[in-house]
Amino acid sequence: MTGKMKLYIGLLVLGVVAIGSGVWMLVKSPPRIDIPKEPPVIYEQLDYIMRGEFKYLYIYGDGSIIYIEDKGLRLPTPGHPATRTWMTGEFTPEQLDSLVTYLESSGLDKLDEYYLFPGELSEGGSITRGDMDFTISIYSENLSKAVTASGYLTPDKGETYPDMPSPLNEIYTKLKNIAEAETEEVYRESIQSALS
Repeated sequence: MTGKMKLYIGLLVLGVVAIGSGVWMLVKSPPRIDIPKEPPVIYEQLDYIMRGEFKYLYIYGDGSIIYIEDKGLRLPTPGHPATRTWMTGEFTPEQLDSLVTYLESSGLDKLDEYYLFPGELSEGGSITRGDMDFTISIYSENLSKAVTASGYLTPDKGETYPDMPSPLNEIYTKLKNIAEAETEEVYRESIQSALS
């Protein structure tokens, strides 16, 4: 074989590898998630520190919904790594107006900025609190408010938190339903945990 032939074969192999790598990267690359430039109108954050779970719901003025779940951050293992799941959805203008109107008229404006569950006395004399921190923020024309509730207990594995000051449990339930019913998973990735 001549030197030219070896060069051509080498370039051909290099070209096939480069094209194959490009196609692989195209297939494996994360989807583009368009995050609006303006801040969200509604923002919810749920922190479960002992569980190593964090959830974020963003609802923007254009109707865009972004819901992010970080799981497995407490004790990740190779079999159960820490993951971040991105979900997106979209509200119609009427759905967004309805939700904003609900939040503006819910009594949220009358609440304090922070609530801490006093705890329940257990049989051994210690105080029991829940693991969840819940923050709801709204930034609309008529209301700019953020409220956080920490340590409240749930009787039904996170479906409700009836001891939170009203209307926080109702708002929590409404936003939970939006995150579950109005969004679809678009990407899941492994992430590093700072908790372990």
